[in-house]
Amino acid sequence: MNDFKKSALVLALFLVALAIFGQGCDGRAAGYEFKGVVLEPPPQLPDFELMAITGQPFRLSEVEEDFTLLYFGYTRCPDVCPLTLWEVKEALAELETGRERVHVIFISVDPERDPPEVLTNYMAAFGPEFIGISEDMTKIEPVMASLGVVAEKEIVDDSQIGYQVSHTANLYLIGPQRQLLAQYPFGFAAEDLGSDLAHLLQQETF
Repeated sequence: MNDFKKSALVLALFLVALAIFGQGCDGRAAGYEFKGVVLEPPPQLPDFELMAITGQPFRLSEVEEDFTLLYFGYTRCPDVCPLTLWEVKEALAELETGRERVHVIFISVDPERDPPEVLTNYMAAFGPEFIGISEDMTKIEPVMASLGVVAEKEIVDDSQIGYQVSHTANLYLIGPQRQLLAQYPFGFAAEDLGSDLAHLLQQETF
């Protein structure tokens, strides 16, 4: 196991421990019970700079006064990625106010097959809030490690696709000052995410 995988595994276990602790507190704030897996206390994520499909660098610090939904995936993902992004799209549609303060960042873990032009078309199917990032994996890996995210190629024999990418399928909710507030495993409901976002936008506290 290389150093990157070891560090990612250690951080993943740390986040799981935080999540269990957060659940033990019922994920409550101001009488509201959060639907996502709450991290308590919420760790602060390091800033990063990656190239967005717009051709401009994206820095997490640029949106640290708002809320960010961060997801790692790839355009050839057969089901998990598009289903997750669709639920995010539906959750945003439920927001009556504050939608402009929620940013969605999709970082490709398959940049070889997700150049900017491919990722641009993919993001267009979900909405203008979705920011696609296609960057060299050597620059993406430190961001993945900060969240305990792993991604590995899996060769698919006798197939034109060549390989799939097995990756962590969590959606991460980041709040002001780059705090990692909660995570949502694959299969979450759009109404649950929408409810959490609406509460945070209204209360500005967690």
